[in-house]
Amino acid sequence: MGIKDNLKRGTIEMILLHLLEQEDKYGYQLSQDLEKQSEGDYQLNEATMYPTLYRLKKNGYLDERKVQVVGKRFRVYYHLTEAGKQHLEETKREYYSVCASVEKVLSYRERASVTPPEPKDDH
Repeated sequence: MGIKDNLKRGTIEMILLHLLEQEDKYGYQLSQDLEKQSEGDYQLNEATMYPTLYRLKKNGYLDERKVQVVGKRFRVYYHLTEAGKQHLEETKREYYSVCASVEKVLSYRERASVTPPEPKDDH
């Protein structure tokens, strides 16, 4: 498994919570919005998405409501709870912190190769 897959796996919760921040959505809608907003770069299959949604619900970050659509079929809409909003903000802070740390490491040689000017001796 490559780094892209590992990074995606580590960000699924944050991405789903982010997509639910503006409005309630059902599973297919979440996957379509994710694909659209990432311009096709980030796709999530049902086998990964639904267990993550169930875990988020179990942890109190999401609520759900069932809406009858056709006949006896129901569509499950997910709603971000207050705890979910707080978890999203904490997760985003951690994510940005890790990204900044990785960027520092990756750009260290560039920054280190710039020699600071020598101090002037005014005497």
